[in-house]
Amino acid sequence: MKDQADTVGIMMRRALLGELEGTCITSAKSEKIPHVYSTIVGIQESIHEILMNLKEIVLRGNLYGTRNAFICAKGPGYVTAQDIILPPSVEIVDNTQHVASLTEPIDLCIGLQIERNRGYGIKTPKNFHDRSYLINAVFMLVRNTNHSIHCYGNDNEKQ
Repeated sequence: MKDQADTVGIMMRRALLGELEGTCITSAKSEKIPHVYSTIVGIQESIHEILMNLKEIVLRGNLYGTRNAFICAKGPGYVTAQDIILPPSVEIVDNTQHVASLTEPIDLCIGLQIERNRGYGIKTPKNFHDRSYLINAVFMLVRNTNHSIHCYGNDNEKQ
């Protein structure tokens, strides 16, 4: 029946959007970054843009708790998701995702924290002095769902 199909569709949508666990980057740390809105000579993007690029990296992993990862790259050149050194239980879905553009021969080293959770992870910083920058994480594997209901049967009896 139509109402039953609607109920099942809504339950599936809620389960897909809120109950499945995902893996993503939750913080970045570097001694060379004075604050989140700063720029570094030799890097085309601001630190804020780099953090937003890190937020967009899609990870697949089967981990529990927090794990560490690192980006170590030497310029000039492009830094992509492929340059991230990950723990063994995590992999990157698209290695070509852009992180930063190094325009001069500098070293870029950023420590990352990776977590597995569900929904959204909005964090408030507790300590500004440790040069760790929190990333509001979207752990959701599925970003959007939709369902539709179609009737079938003859004119006397529709389901």
